[in-house]
Amino acid sequence: MRIGNVDIKTNVALGPMAGVTDLPFRLLCKEQGCGLLYTEMVSAKAVLYNNKNTEELLKTDKKESPIAVQLFGSEPQIMADIAKRLAERDFDIIDVNMGCPVPKVALRAQAGSALLKNPQKIREIVSAVVAAVNVPVTVKIRSGWDSDHINAVEVAKICEDAGASAITVHPRTR
Repeated sequence: MRIGNVDIKTNVALGPMAGVTDLPFRLLCKEQGCGLLYTEMVSAKAVLYNNKNTEELLKTDKKESPIAVQLFGSEPQIMADIAKRLAERDFDIIDVNMGCPVPKVALRAQAGSALLKNPQKIREIVSAVVAAVNVPVTVKIRSGWDSDHINAVEVAKICEDAGASAITVHPRTR
């Protein structure tokens, strides 16, 4: 499999999981044949403000390649600036989270799955991140905000038009 210019040797990918996909766990998965690893989801604002707990989530080992960092936020310029900063590290792919349903992310930060309610904001974020980095940008979405607002196809087309290299669809709503 190939995402942008990143070759993935096996068809097994480790999804980003809060509290699970830390560095030791990712290394174990790599040893067992995982082709693509993801960090836990990190907040663009936490990176911006140099949150020490977030820095721990961003630790990598050269053995992990290819590795994607999953970033969430709702402000296009901050997302782009932080994506650029992270792309200068050892990350091979920047993954934008537009699927997290957790109230702290979706409701308070208006990020994650809340973005599914605002396709124009999705276009702005993905376009800004793609323009800021020289690595592939991928996006994780859900089928929609709720059963009355299923818009995965529309959102996927927007992400593709904005330059995303791949899109992951979680086949349920928030």
